[in-house]
Amino acid sequence: MQKNKIEYTNIPLLLKRLLIRSFLLLAGLPVFLYMLLNFFQVEFSLSLLAVLFFVLIILVFIKQYFQKIIQILVKSNIYNKEQIAELKEQYELKEIAYQELESLNFVVDNAALFASTKLDGTVLYMSKKFSDLLKLEKNDIRGSIELLLTQKEGQQQKLKDVFLTTRQKSWMGEVELTSKTGEILWMEISVIPMNRSHGKQSLFILGNDITERKETQEEIDRIKQEDYESKVQLQKDQASQIVEAQEGERKRIAKDIHDGIGQILTALKFSVESINLENPEKAEEKLADLKIVFGQLIKDVRAVTFSLTPPELIDHGIAPALRKMTQEISKLSGKNILFENKTDFNERFDSLTETNLYRVAQEATNNALKYADSTYVLVSVTHTKDLLSIMIDDNGNGFDTNQMINSEKGLGMGLFFMRERVNYVNGRLFINSTIGEGTRITINIPL
Repeated sequence: MQKNKIEYTNIPLLLKRLLIRSFLLLAGLPVFLYMLLNFFQVEFSLSLLAVLFFVLIILVFIKQYFQKIIQILVKSNIYNKEQIAELKEQYELKEIAYQELESLNFVVDNAALFASTKLDGTVLYMSKKFSDLLKLEKNDIRGSIELLLTQKEGQQQKLKDVFLTTRQKSWMGEVELTSKTGEILWMEISVIPMNRSHGKQSLFILGNDITERKETQEEIDRIKQEDYESKVQLQKDQASQIVEAQEGERKRIAKDIHDGIGQILTALKFSVESINLENPEKAEEKLADLKIVFGQLIKDVRAVTFSLTPPELIDHGIAPALRKMTQEISKLSGKNILFENKTDFNERFDSLTETNLYRVAQEATNNALKYADSTYVLVSVTHTKDLLSIMIDDNGNGFDTNQMINSEKGLGMGLFFMRERVNYVNGRLFINSTIGEGTRITINIPL
């Protein structure tokens, strides 16, 4: 192919050589032959015949040479046509590529946020989307890039420092911008140093609009802050209610001691002081009365101490303590308060866990009698290999659990304390109630 290309491109030179050789052959050689024949004194007729014959041979040779040239010219014509077709195709492809490049430039210019500047920050180019985002007209795109990106002096100085420090390495970060109309924008930008022609350097700035993401994050942070403050306030309210409940419990115990044990002790004091040993009969009656009063005092002391810390809980565990609790409450209330240990549970927990389980069951039983007007309460214990369940069932009025949970007071202080105690020992509390049909409270705790 290379050889043909050389031949096809040297056609004028070949024709020139052909004409020179033809002239030499047709003019020079016959004369040289005629002179040679004369030198040997050959007859004129024979010399002329010999020259004509020699010319004929030369013409045959020139004919073959011309045929070769004609073939080369034909092939050259075909080759030139192919070259023209190839050039035409390349031109068409170039036109298509140019149109695609123009389209790509249009798409990039309208879809990407980018700009280029000199090393000193003087803007060279800014994409249409970038200028539209900043509300800039075409005539506004000149001068220092930081003056176009924001109107705040502090932010302008920060951007200027960034551009001055990115001559050797790239930089990426989030910056706050302001449009020409004062609108606050957030953008994630990358500043990349570039080498242009003639050894000149420039900065390429590629941006990503994150304003919506920032606003969404700020809204999420605000909601989280409000939620946090709400939880803190709720904890304060609950802590205040806990303190009030504890203070109420102290007042109740003080009242029981003052009104019950205190009055009995006062009566005992007066009874002892009124004993007259000089009158044996009266003294014997007084002693008999003292025995009765001492018996009542012992009962009251036991009742108060049982409400504080039942000895069964300390000595024997949760199941015996619950059994004793139901017996005591049944005696005091006159209601049917029953206990059933369905699986003969007798394992022990640590004292803190047992105390919390006992207080929750005690609170549930008292609530059934105090608020639900129950006449029957069953406290039952069941367990498996991994789980202990304590259930308190009553036949009281019941309540709407959804309404209770969604109310302003939440679960109410009693139910709130119960749930907090169960959560504290890594258990779970379930409340099922139907209005008019009673309530079941279930306490599950892992073994």
